[in-house]
Amino acid sequence: MTYAPHRSAPTRAVTPFDESREDRSLRWKTRIWIAGGVVTALALISFGVWGVATADRLPVTAAQLSGGAMAGNFELSIGELRCGVESVGPEGLEQRATGQFCLLDVTVKNTSGEPELFDSGAQRVYDTNGVAYAVADQAAVFLNDRNETLLNEIAPGSSIAGVLPFDVPTDAQLTEVSVHGSMSTPGVRLTLPPVR
Repeated sequence: MTYAPHRSAPTRAVTPFDESREDRSLRWKTRIWIAGGVVTALALISFGVWGVATADRLPVTAAQLSGGAMAGNFELSIGELRCGVESVGPEGLEQRATGQFCLLDVTVKNTSGEPELFDSGAQRVYDTNGVAYAVADQAAVFLNDRNETLLNEIAPGSSIAGVLPFDVPTDAQLTEVSVHGSMSTPGVRLTLPPVR
């Protein structure tokens, strides 16, 4: 009898991460869904923070505030509201309203320790339907053409009286104004006085 050494069948080397194409595809799909969920969550959180930071505060009436409303580095007091004005400015250069101009008298005090520029364009009025209207910039230039105006820097501790014009439809009934120190500061809503 002859002896023949036993030979085992050749073995195939298997790597620890040998996986099928379907497994790899499933893993990538899972990673994409997770990454998408994280990005969506971060976007929603960022939007929520932005919404809270820029939202108007709860409505308050001017009578509830002693001396006016604080908005950023400014204290604002509202005065008379006049509507039905068709145009403002000197003859030949007048600005005509598409509806009517409503003119709101305001006094703005700089409460900071430095000269500050008041952003009149950040102010809004609201009608009974909740529609917002911005300041009519060109009309504001004509209405505030004195030496010290709302369009110039306001010295620390100084107060400036001025007029904010809003171009609104002729049938609009304004109820509130949202006052802001700038576009980036939260607003404070004040109840408007009756139209004169």
